[in-house]
Amino acid sequence: MPRPQPNQEEPERGRRPQRKSGLNPLIPLLVVVVLAGGGAIAVLGGKPKKEEPKAEVSTKPKPFADLPPEAPPSKAKSSGSGRIFVAEAPEGLANDANWIKACKIAQEGLGLYDEAVAAKNASDTPLLNSKGAASRDKLNEAFEMTAVWEEDLLTKYGDANPEVRRIMKTRTEWIDKVRWLHKSIAR
Repeated sequence: MPRPQPNQEEPERGRRPQRKSGLNPLIPLLVVVVLAGGGAIAVLGGKPKKEEPKAEVSTKPKPFADLPPEAPPSKAKSSGSGRIFVAEAPEGLANDANWIKACKIAQEGLGLYDEAVAAKNASDTPLLNSKGAASRDKLNEAFEMTAVWEEDLLTKYGDANPEVRRIMKTRTEWIDKVRWLHKSIAR
């Protein structure tokens, strides 16, 4: 079939009608109907009130039924200072013979520790290893001598007592130095 010329009109019989672009005019109407229906159902239908379930008698054993209910601890009435009671440690807690002996051993260990740190800064590995091992042994000895004593103090007086805290802080400093020595010296 010969192609039609641009000036000639094409015959309409084999072509589909062109679609219009845009929304179908029924879509907005459908949206309005759905929203109105949903609103009507929500207002008219509502949720029916459920009856509370009846308490069923359980046949399961209750292991703590015979214990009285717990109540929070009552605050001790004080003079209104708002401070919490701290158990007072006896005077001279740090004058314990074992503690004094441990402090002397630890002082020797701390002197060796300072020499080990200086050796590390000077890159003198053999001196670091010898001084570090001696320091580690002294500090460990002092720490182990006072371990049970510190636990007893914590049990009796708690960690809020200032004197107990000073003892704990000193022992923590010793073990922190031992940790550094474990990382820095040869085994």
